[in-house]
Amino acid sequence: MKQLAFIWDMDGTLVDSYPAIVPAAGETLAAFGAELGAEEIHREVIATSVGALLERVARERGLDEGAMKADFALRNDSRIGAIRPMPHAKDCLEALRRAGHRNFVYTHRGASCEVILRQNGLEDYFTEIVTALSGFPRKPEPDAILYLMEKYGLAREACFYVGDRSLDIEAAERAGIGSILLLDPNSPGAATGRESFLVRDLAELPIIVNSEK
Repeated sequence: MKQLAFIWDMDGTLVDSYPAIVPAAGETLAAFGAELGAEEIHREVIATSVGALLERVARERGLDEGAMKADFALRNDSRIGAIRPMPHAKDCLEALRRAGHRNFVYTHRGASCEVILRQNGLEDYFTEIVTALSGFPRKPEPDAILYLMEKYGLAREACFYVGDRSLDIEAAERAGIGSILLLDPNSPGAATGRESFLVRDLAELPIIVNSEK
């Protein structure tokens, strides 16, 4: 089997962080007088991002976007101890590593990324972890993916980006690589029709890889 490379999104893909993100965003919005329901927040975060949600609300209501984002960051970071891996995440990573494939992370999270991965026993599975602190443009811009491909000599045809949002699929498209969309039963997201593979559980991913050899 040829060696493949998997570049992973983090929130909602490697770890089940939306139970922390959604209430944190809800509390921030409420603190600024802009309450939204949890389901609406979850849908918009999946469709775009927390940052985009806060930017939209700040623009529409004349609020301080920077203050809202800072408030959210504090509330979100206070919850990272409760974040747990997605079902079968560790088994999936172990199976891929055992088969000789390489794993990387590219996430919009900052310093909390490595803390979360470490507390869940996932950090050692990755060759490199690229976070918001690395300074690359945010997805769907492909710069961070292209950086990893160039640095490690990753062939486009042997590289996949794994994520849970259409934004992740678009980033993979712009980088010219394959994509794997994780659409777990609790997600309000939907298939794009453009992903290379769709999985409902990370336990399916190694099986797909093996079937493609």
